Amino acid sequence: MTFFEKYSYKQKNFALLVLAVLLFAAAYKRSFKTTIETRSYIAELETKKLAGIQSQRELFQARKEVMQLNKLLGKENVSIEKTQQAFLNFFAAKSSNISVQQIDEVYSFEHPDFKINTFKIDLKSDFISALRFIYLLELHFDDARLVHMHSEVKENPQTEKNDLITTLLLQNYVQKK
Repeated sequence: MTFFEKYSYKQKNFALLVLAVLLFAAAYKRSFKTTIETRSYIAELETKKLAGIQSQRELFQARKEVMQLNKLLGKENVSIEKTQQAFLNFFAAKSSNISVQQIDEVYSFEHPDFKINTFKIDLKSDFISALRFIYLLELHFDDARLVHMHSEVKENPQTEKNDLITTLLLQNYVQKK
């Protein structure tokens, strides 16, 4: 091979170095760069996947908290008419030896973020029937929550008998938009 013999070792090494740099640059552009970009993209996707899983857990936790609050406070955003109708339907299904004496007008408290509706209902019954109904009301009525109960014995002037009048205060919350 006489072609390379006319060049010195310094020139041959320099040419080899230039050739190695060109091959490395071509390999980097074709293979290594794509591999490095793919690895960074995979790492980014893994981060987004973990964030998605975390947000799913947070959503589940938030739903659980809303369910607990609904259980504690009653369902939110239920209209006054629906709450009253639901109470009357519940009363018709679950009461025995009880009558509704009076349902007062709904009192509403306005807050900048929500509105609280308070329902006052007077029931006439004996003590055991009232106690059973109130227990069922607290356990199964979800449209509003019982916040206060007061019982007192009043004499009925027509029959001259003593009647137990139980006053219930129910509340539900409506969130403003």
